[in-house]
Amino acid sequence: MQLRPRVAIRQLAAGLGSCLLATAATLGAHAADAPGRPAATPSRSTTKDPATPGGYFTLNQIKPLAGERIGAWKRTDVKVPLESSALPQGPRVIYTYRNGKQTATLTLSDAGALALTSEAAQWKGPANRRETDAGKEYVYRDGRHTVREIERRDPPGSRVVLMLPNGIVVSAAAQGVEMTALKALADGVSLAAAEALVRPAK
Repeated sequence: MQLRPRVAIRQLAAGLGSCLLATAATLGAHAADAPGRPAATPSRSTTKDPATPGGYFTLNQIKPLAGERIGAWKRTDVKVPLESSALPQGPRVIYTYRNGKQTATLTLSDAGALALTSEAAQWKGPANRRETDAGKEYVYRDGRHTVREIERRDPPGSRVVLMLPNGIVVSAAAQGVEMTALKALADGVSLAAAEALVRPAK
């Protein structure tokens, strides 16, 4: 049964809440970075055991999916945040890219097996636009994955989120960058390689 657009969006937000909220918090912090800041040196936040329990993809599978260059964008920083939750969580990698004076944050994460069974996450309805007091959102299907284009009045302002069929989430966010440029940055990830990953058993 096809979900109505409003119901589907609410289920999408609920099903992916923990993953996307963590991503959004990190995106906001990185969006405030001043242009020209040199790439960060390794620290506690950049180290993590590559073995990920609980049926999630590993860090070694996720991290190589974003190259040093994506179109006109050049990667300047890579971070792997330490998780504070006691519950098993999928890996999350945060990349900083620059194109001239523009800075964008690209985040790759694993939403888990929930995405495999969520009809809202794997959008099957018609393209849907909605506007709220917080901003605008456009949800649609693009090939095998779901796309959410989000425009907010608060930083980071614009964000594109791709939900792949196997639960990998690609998110590109920035302040003052056109949505088409962010979409190109997100699409520049090795999506075919990401979609080809097979989720390990728990």
